[in-house]
Order: sequence, then C-alpha cells, then structure tokens
Amino acid sequence: MHSMSIEDPIFKASYMETYFETAGEAKFNCLRCHAPIAFLNNDYDLKKEITKEGVNCDFCHSVKKVNLDNQTYPFELEIGEIKRGPLSNVESPAHKTESSALFKSSELCAGCHEYTNHNGVKVLGTYSEWKTSPYAEEGTHCQNCHMPLIPGKIVKSEIKSSNRKQINLHAISASRSTEQLRKALKVEIREINKEEGVVEVVVGVINVGSGHMVPTGIPSRKLILLVELKTPNEYFSQQRIYQKIMLDETGKEVKKEYEFFLKAAQVSFDNRLRPRETRVERFAFAMPKNKKITISARIEYLYKASVLRPTEIRVKMAEDIKSISK
Repeated sequence: MHSMSIEDPIFKASYMETYFETAGEAKFNCLRCHAPIAFLNNDYDLKKEITKEGVNCDFCHSVKKVNLDNQTYPFELEIGEIKRGPLSNVESPAHKTESSALFKSSELCAGCHEYTNHNGVKVLGTYSEWKTSPYAEEGTHCQNCHMPLIPGKIVKSEIKSSNRKQINLHAISASRSTEQLRKALKVEIREINKEEGVVEVVVGVINVGSGHMVPTGIPSRKLILLVELKTPNEYFSQQRIYQKIMLDETGKEVKKEYEFFLKAAQVSFDNRLRPRETRVERFAFAMPKNKKITISARIEYLYKASVLRPTEIRVKMAEDIKSISK
C-alpha cells in the first residue's frame, strides 16, 4: 500500500477534492506523506518519476529521525549511500548500512499516522492510541504486527551469503487486509435470557489483536455490531455502531474524507474500542411467536469512501446494417 500512496484511487479522489477546495494549497499538506520526496525536490506537481513512486524504499530507509512537533515535515532525512534499518552486523554490496533503533520503534510510523489539523483536532491518532495502550508498556511496536518476521533472506544468495533466515514482511496492508482485520476483534454471545415476553441477548466485543483503537485512522471508518434473532418465519435485528464523529465550526457533522483534515473543529462522539477492551452490549427482543429461535452476533468493518477509477464510456453513435443473399 505504501507503493500505491499516490495511485490509490481512494486517495486520488480525496486529493482532487482537497486540491480544488484549497486552490492547490493542499498539495503541501497531503503530499508530505503520500509523496514525501516532493518536499526535497519541490516536485509538488508530480512530474518526476521518483516523486510518483510515493512512499518508496529509499525514503523510509533514509529517515534518521522523526520529530512530531514539526507539523510541516516531521522527517529528518539523510540522503546518500547509507541506508538505515533495524538489522546490525550486516552489509550490502550496493550501499552502506547503518543500524537504527528508530526502525524498531513506532515513532517511525508516527510521522504519517498521527495528524492534528489547523483547528487543533486530532484527525489521525493511531500512534497516540498505541502509545497509551498496554502494547506500548510491554514494548510491542507497530512493526511487530504490521511487519512480522517471515522466512526469507536479506540478500540474494548469488550476491552474498547470509545466515539470516527471516526478514520483515513489507506488505504493511493493515485495514486493506481482510486477514489483518479478522485478527483484531472477537465477538461472543455471553448470555440469552428469556423472561416476561422478552429475549435478552448479552454480547461481548473484545479488541483482542489491535494495538490501537478499532477502527483507527480516517474517522469515516466504522464498526457495526449486528445481532439477529431468527425463527423459521420471523426475523428481527438490532445493531450498535462504533465510530468517531467530528463536527465543523458550525456544528455540522463532517463526513467527507478531505473535510476531516480541513474543517473538523471538534470531536463530538467517540465510542471506538480501545486496545484489549471488552465491551458488553445488551439487546432486548420481543419474544417471537415461534419458539424455535436462532440468535447470531457478528461485527462488520464499514468504510465508505469516494473512489476515482478509470471508467469506460462507450456510446453507439451510428449504425448501418444490410443483408445480402448468396
């Protein structure tokens, strides 16, 4: 996903709206993370191939320090032959190497995954959500979950032999990965009570695998807990929604992605699930006539975003058909 930080159709749609809303000024803000090389080569119009690579390998491995107090550009880079990473006592035939503790720390990710807008409202808080979690106290960082060790070699065998049997996975797909999402939460029906014409269902929702709030990131992401009661001829359902709601300066709810960054003035509601939190929800249904009851509970991730993608438009403008005989 980092390699698609510019080409991602969701980003493109949001960036286009932001660009016109700000008469082009948004490029200095949006591209600091989606095309961070632009800050160095001043290619904010994305004319050069290196800029259009988005978050490329060389950018990350040139980061020397992250300063979250610098909202304009939180990265301190040292461009050159030295490439930094988490490994020590390694070398490459292509460049110099330097071991850096930053690459084992969540601070490396914080430069882009923590953002407060000009109104002082925290739009992206993934890093601070982790920092106040049990995972931070235990020393479990973003990389432990999003870049786990997998079998592999750091250098091709034909170039250089290496005793290392594992490397960090660089997919870093997070919420775009169904597998990653399914690791985060657990839902369980804890009690079913029937009395006085009512069926009460007690459901537990547990954040078992995420080191930050669920959902995190852009506030347009939601979780829906859906509890269903079925009989052979009846159907009833109730739901709970977990989300962060933001308002603009007039008190109107902010819904579009780009508006969170430009217009959010306050957080009016936030009931998302904290790391390792267990939320107990109770649902009451009228006793159905049919006594053969099935109850289910599931939690769904919902992300509604504008998407800009190529669309084929084909119109038949004229046609002439003739038949001939042999």
